[in-house]
Amino acid sequence: MDNFLKELKRRNVVQVGLAYVAIAWLIIQVVANIGPMLGLPPWLFKVFLGLLAAGLLITLVLSWVYEFTSQGIRRTEEVDRDASLHPVDGRKLDFVIIGALLLALVYFVWESRFSPAELPVNEVESVAVLPFQDLSEAGDQQYLADGIAEELINALSGIPGMKVAGRSSSFSFRNAKPDVPVIASTLHVTHVLEGSVRTSGGQLRVSAQLVNGADGFQVWSKVFDGRLEDVFHVQDELSRLVVNALQSKRVTSEPEPIPGARTTSMGTYNAYLLGRFELAKRTEASIRLAVAHFREALLQDPEYAPAYSGLAKTLVMSPYYVQLAAPKELFAEAGELAQRAIELDAANSEAYSVLGTISMVFERNWQVAEQQLKHSVVIHSSDAGNLNLFGDYLYNVGNFVAALDIEGQAAELEPLSAVNQHELAIVNYFLGRYDEAIALEKLALLLNSHFSSAWNTLARIYLHTGREDDLRQLLVSPETRFSPHFQLWFDALPGVHLDNAAVIEKKIAGLVGLAERGEIPPTNLAYVYAVWGDDVQAAEWISRAYASHDPILVSPAYFFLPEDWPDLPLTRSALEQPDLSELFQLRRQFITSGSGRVRN
Repeated sequence: MDNFLKELKRRNVVQVGLAYVAIAWLIIQVVANIGPMLGLPPWLFKVFLGLLAAGLLITLVLSWVYEFTSQGIRRTEEVDRDASLHPVDGRKLDFVIIGALLLALVYFVWESRFSPAELPVNEVESVAVLPFQDLSEAGDQQYLADGIAEELINALSGIPGMKVAGRSSSFSFRNAKPDVPVIASTLHVTHVLEGSVRTSGGQLRVSAQLVNGADGFQVWSKVFDGRLEDVFHVQDELSRLVVNALQSKRVTSEPEPIPGARTTSMGTYNAYLLGRFELAKRTEASIRLAVAHFREALLQDPEYAPAYSGLAKTLVMSPYYVQLAAPKELFAEAGELAQRAIELDAANSEAYSVLGTISMVFERNWQVAEQQLKHSVVIHSSDAGNLNLFGDYLYNVGNFVAALDIEGQAAELEPLSAVNQHELAIVNYFLGRYDEAIALEKLALLLNSHFSSAWNTLARIYLHTGREDDLRQLLVSPETRFSPHFQLWFDALPGVHLDNAAVIEKKIAGLVGLAERGEIPPTNLAYVYAVWGDDVQAAEWISRAYASHDPILVSPAYFFLPEDWPDLPLTRSALEQPDLSELFQLRRQFITSGSGRVRN
């Protein structure tokens, strides 16, 4: 045995093995880091490891059988020991081993500086998750890449003290992607998380990189390989790793999934993501598409809570864009959907925000509405949508100062969301800050030129501030994206066009036909009659709006206080309904405290 060990040493077999392992380890680290950048498939890395392992065995055998001599490579048995170069080669191998160990030491120092476990949470105060790239050969996995990015947004939002940019803002960089420092500055975050998704032959590779927003340098990266059917496990694991990196702590146990909060059906998930995508557009056509996609998701998985709350939210938002059904039917279904979502997932904040909206605009129960909307914010305070709806409640009851703060928080979370900028513009409009409101609405339209509500509010501001030239220019502009209903409504208002009385009457008659068929809310027609001074018709359509629970009736943009209509006694009387009277009393309290008013 001693002779065998001496022979191993003489033939440098041990030194060769150590040198091979050290160099192979360094090569593995390099390949593991550049592989994701080159888009290498997961199986290739496994093949590479197998070749290196086989190479070790071959190298050890060759170092035993052959050696270098002054006459070249010879079999060991054929070489005179005095002519052997093994001692010289041994010293060279020692230098190789020492060099490899020094390189390994440098790598460990670098890794300890930038590894997730050593990244202090106070260095990553805020982060934006960009839409992941679809690197699949067919290019048909973008919905999956979006879903993974959304899961990361939700997971990071749960870190105490962590500010996470909202989906709308982060995903706005999908097509035109500037440098990371520009994105970080625009979204007011310190770090940016980006990544990619690649599928091949049933395999899935997801890579993610955390980038410093100040200089654009990568500070952390991770690659996750798995099977395509395990996509939801991949999402959970990747979320856990990213959260660990930002929290500088390890989580040893797997997160417990919430029943109903996840689905295992790719078809369901795909339909759900498409519903979200269409809802975010906020147009008549997109609202209809969103409803269809959410219903398809529920057909495939009737236990998927987010699809219930997503459909419920779309239904309660629809009266402001398109009349899908009578308010009674619409809000009854939305309420049932939201309740079902909560049964499946008690932490579904969106469902509570939907219930709060129903209590506010349909049931007109102001105390319950406030409790439900506040609860949605408590569950998920970094959700801009929850803040947005709570802000709606605040300005509906006349608390414009508080609404300005809440809507400002929503806009800060998602500064590139047209909806958030529009809602912030509305509050500024209510507070009489017309220039600020106009600038915000123009920004909203830059973000989404098809956003009809933003066109609507901008035109209203021009109308109420006497900027007739701006209003006429807006209405005839080829960029104006009004639906025919909005256009007809504005054409019927005083100060919009210099048409004669017969033309105005014809346009009002057109509005009456639309309202009778349920294609526009009755409050719209009531307001047209009120500003024309037709007390009888205004009161009639207010009564219809009240009886049908028209949600727009409670908006201060239409009817703020009865005393704002001193020359319309019937209109004032029609507005003095029990639950509306409670609303008006709340608004009067805030006027007393200096919050502001809409009509002077």
